Amino acid sequence: MCGFAGIIQWNSPADKSAISDATLDTVDQLLAHRGPDGTGRWRDPHNPACVLLHRRLSIVDIAGGRQPMGNEDQSVQVVFNGEIYNHRDLRSQLKQLGHSFASDHSDTEVLVHGWEQWNSAMLEKLTGMFAFALWDTRSRTLFLARDRMGQKPLFYQSADNGLYFASTLLALRALGARAVVSTRSVAGYLAHGYLPPPCTIYDSIFQLSPGECLTARQDQLHRQYYWQPAVSASNAPASDGADISAVISAAVASQMHADVPMACFLSGGIDSTIIAGLMQRHAARIGLDRINTISIGFAEAAFDETYFAQIAARHIGSQHHTFQVSAGADVMQTLQWLMRYTLGQPFADSSILPTYYLANCARMVAPCAISGDGGDELFGGYDRYRAIQLITAAPGLSRVLANAAMLVNPQPRTRRFAAATQQTSWPLRYAALTRLFFPTDIHTLLPGLSEDDFLLAWPAAREKLSDAARGAMQLDQRHYLPGDVLWKVDSASMANALEVRSPFLDHHVTACAAAIPTAELLNYRSGKLALKNSFPDLLPPVISRRSKQGFGLPIGQWFRQQLREPLHDLLISKTGFFQSAESQRFLQKLLQEHQQSHRDHTHRLFACLMLELWHQG
Repeated sequence: MCGFAGIIQWNSPADKSAISDATLDTVDQLLAHRGPDGTGRWRDPHNPACVLLHRRLSIVDIAGGRQPMGNEDQSVQVVFNGEIYNHRDLRSQLKQLGHSFASDHSDTEVLVHGWEQWNSAMLEKLTGMFAFALWDTRSRTLFLARDRMGQKPLFYQSADNGLYFASTLLALRALGARAVVSTRSVAGYLAHGYLPPPCTIYDSIFQLSPGECLTARQDQLHRQYYWQPAVSASNAPASDGADISAVISAAVASQMHADVPMACFLSGGIDSTIIAGLMQRHAARIGLDRINTISIGFAEAAFDETYFAQIAARHIGSQHHTFQVSAGADVMQTLQWLMRYTLGQPFADSSILPTYYLANCARMVAPCAISGDGGDELFGGYDRYRAIQLITAAPGLSRVLANAAMLVNPQPRTRRFAAATQQTSWPLRYAALTRLFFPTDIHTLLPGLSEDDFLLAWPAAREKLSDAARGAMQLDQRHYLPGDVLWKVDSASMANALEVRSPFLDHHVTACAAAIPTAELLNYRSGKLALKNSFPDLLPPVISRRSKQGFGLPIGQWFRQQLREPLHDLLISKTGFFQSAESQRFLQKLLQEHQQSHRDHTHRLFACLMLELWHQG
């Protein structure tokens, strides 16, 4: 797990100084939190304007995995962030084909020899999470690639004479990338609370999408998908629970290889309990001691899951570590630090705070952790899937239920469900259920917004899919998962120099999940049916029956108490992002309704807070 950056210029300037050492020093420091164990730089001897920079977090082949890394004659150079879980098999294949390896067991070196042997077709052979940049001096080709599900970020910008790229937006900007704010992206952020690939907050800076690669030669850029998620079929044949169990178990085992201690996040939910249980089972099989599991607790009982985590740990037999966190005192300082040093653009998911605290505590136990991320999106864990299913099957009944709920409890979830019942297609229902701000609100906050700039919803990849719940799951896998969940985990974990691996996101698991009939994933009462049925021995009944609980903190309560004045000062400001009289009146109204407990605007206010923290720079 690492961070990298670079610039490739096709024509070296006459003074040979396209990028100075001082600039590289700045970029190096901006990436230091992602890789505290080592730093490396490489300049193309034939064109010093081509530079690769790397910061290393040592997880595999501690002695021999330094980067940038080259092939035998140094004509191919790579900088890499992530882990290739099948690198041993690939190394064996490449040796049989005549390649010589300098390192003992570095997964990075597989990339340079894989490029020599298979070129871009190498990507189809990789199992792992990765983002990398490879420069081939012979063909003068730059090759960028991102893993299939988007676990590792990669930003880039095309320049007049080359290409900038980096693991973070902040490092990319320090290289000299232009940064002009995109009104379209701001509107999309306000609608959904995150910026999915390929979008960023800037109009000429992009991120590679999951499963995408980019080949650049001279002035020609070619982007293509080397992998697309399997199309789900609601009427697929009944699945074999043994197959699901075997595929997920194999993914867990493959991700337990490391040269450093490992741990597992354990919230006491279904996903993390299954992953932790499989880790413990594999550890016993290969003669290892009990695995380390980690959870954090908060003073506010409604947000504390440690009781369930302890039940799960006792059931699977792990060595459990519980950390108590007091988050309220430094929440604003923590958010400012995350924005200035890791995020680099607005992000409205407040669970980044507990994720950051969890990663901070986990780093005290081990530099590498395994998580249950992806279980909800692949196996039907979110309420919105069942809501869309209900609305599609019984639109009239759904409207009656929504109207009754609005009379009893007109809170954000109820309002979103009521809005979804008024829509005529599942993509519009999905947008209504996941929207932060409504279109009229966004026009109020951005009065100069044109209709062309306004994004009602991110493009639906499978709009013709008749299975509404499955369509919503696929949208989440393509947009919400990489744009929100995985971006949050990468940012929060890398802020603490912690590698996080996610077995559910192994592409063999995603293909298996796509083949499961929808009826075996969820019904109107519950989700994750296939997981529960496949791992009954790992799930204590109290956990199997649990309702899903989000990973959060009492942000809304703090907005009425200790954060009341700081929030007001940020949002109601002459130097803030929203300066029009109309937008200021709208924000004042949100603050008053929330602080007087007339409405719960927690998520909207947090989105505006993060936009302002980003705007402050």
